[in-house]
Amino acid sequence: MAEYQIFSDGACDIGFAKAKELGIGLIPFYISIDHETYYKEIQEISLEEYFRYMTEEKGYPKTSLPSIQDYMDAFRPALEAGKDIICITMTRTLTASLESAVTAKSMLEEEFPHAQIHVINSWVATGAQALLLMEMARMQKNGKSLNEVITYAEKAREDARIHFMVGDLSYLEIGGRFTVGNLDYLIKGGRIGKVATISAGLLKIKPIIILKGGEISAGGICRARKKGLTQIASITAKHFKETSENPAHYIAMPGTNTIWDDMDSFYALLQETVPGMEFLPPFQIGATISTHTGPGTTGFCFVKKYEYYHI
Repeated sequence: MAEYQIFSDGACDIGFAKAKELGIGLIPFYISIDHETYYKEIQEISLEEYFRYMTEEKGYPKTSLPSIQDYMDAFRPALEAGKDIICITMTRTLTASLESAVTAKSMLEEEFPHAQIHVINSWVATGAQALLLMEMARMQKNGKSLNEVITYAEKAREDARIHFMVGDLSYLEIGGRFTVGNLDYLIKGGRIGKVATISAGLLKIKPIIILKGGEISAGGICRARKKGLTQIASITAKHFKETSENPAHYIAMPGTNTIWDDMDSFYALLQETVPGMEFLPPFQIGATISTHTGPGTTGFCFVKKYEYYHI
């Protein structure tokens, strides 16, 4: 049985240190703060610089997806070492990163005809995508085959969810992956229409958004961040009640990008709401997502552990 390597685009927000620890290869997105020069996220521009530009200069960064060549350059060393590849990407609903990876796969298969290269749409992003990767890496460490990991990824993406809140208009917050920071960011990012944004701005409401199965849906609205975080917890509790799923079968973590002072209380609320669930420490939502959600984005993501699919 051939060895295999796990890859992901940088929208997973797992971080290069953690990815290296788990043996996961990352292909970063590109970020531009001047709309001319693009830098690889984290590798060429720090999150500190990126968020300073957003919060202090009130700027609107732009993103660009990894190129076909970026994926080819990342995959080739593993293929040359005789390894097969499994790569998951941010949901196709939000980016065309999947298409870049699939094209790279097709081109490399001509060069390495005996290799297996699998590219999977994760149907999620950021923290939920990171949790999928962590479980896949755990499977690999425990001796699971490439096909078993593929089966897990395709099953787990159906149950993976992200609940996030649109933040405060004064910070251009619009619920992000979890709490979007600014409605203006959604307009400029092309993620919502101007009419919906203007209405929300006038009312100063904060939409609660759900990302599941590659689809974005409304989870509710609120007028204050604290109430929005409470709604995220309530939506999570409702999900487990309606599905009769066992929270103890899931791994989860909350995330935010720039507002950290209420994360301890949010973390405690979530633990109380879904007891038994395995919680990881809060993570920082990166530039790829934050560009389209704004500062203040906050939310919660969870993924089912591989053991409970009986693979």
